[in-house]
Amino acid sequence: MFYCNATQKNLRRMTRLIYQCALIVVKGNRFLSENKLLQELGWNTFAQRTSYLSITMFAKIKLNKNAKIIHEHFFQDLPANIGRNIGKLKILFSKKNKFYNSFYLKMIRLWNTLPLQIRLEQNYTDFIKHMHQKYNIHEYKHINLYHYDTEIDNIYLKIRHQCSKLNADQYKLHFVPDPKCTQCGKNKQETNHHYFMDCNKYDQQRKLLKQNLTNITKEFKKYNNRQLVQLILGHKNDKIDNMAYKNAYQFIKLFIVTTGRFV
Repeated sequence: MFYCNATQKNLRRMTRLIYQCALIVVKGNRFLSENKLLQELGWNTFAQRTSYLSITMFAKIKLNKNAKIIHEHFFQDLPANIGRNIGKLKILFSKKNKFYNSFYLKMIRLWNTLPLQIRLEQNYTDFIKHMHQKYNIHEYKHINLYHYDTEIDNIYLKIRHQCSKLNADQYKLHFVPDPKCTQCGKNKQETNHHYFMDCNKYDQQRKLLKQNLTNITKEFKKYNNRQLVQLILGHKNDKIDNMAYKNAYQFIKLFIVTTGRFV
């Protein structure tokens, strides 16, 4: 509710502040993707947090039947004879846009975008549970699979966010003129996939990495090279638990150290 009257300039400042805090936590640089970084840390974006807090406050007022004056003016249901209007509220008309982003008008527009099950919920506690799922807000501490303490952790972080010293990443950042790999003679771009699965200079280290991953769980053996790179870069798979990911993380760091590419 507090943020509805904030200027866009102040909102951008708050968003930037959260991103800078995330960079401090991971000891990263400004080339890291904001959305990927916040997702990796288990943080909600500023927009998600403000929308969640505002809509839950709005729902609390709506479900409070004692606020009769507010209900008469702001909580007018649309005709239910049209199926898509069930549970939606009438948007108040105004000739001027002065109050377009005011709390009630903004929340009515957001309310009408919610799924039907959430709009029809009459219990505030159940409404909060649904909103936790929608905005991916957890009441428990986020289980972080990565560490950000050592230099290798920082290198692996940059690899995941595609701002490492690999030539393909450096080329995108306009730091090198050619994205091709200089470690082998295949004349291919030095992407994450090429580094982990294709460059023949690291065949021995790659064989050991695959063997170690297979020893953790047989699930790793079922994936092809493209899928395996996705898992190495942190894409979650429901068939692999967090403990397996944490163990795999140690062997991925071992691969990075033994190849010597980032030294």
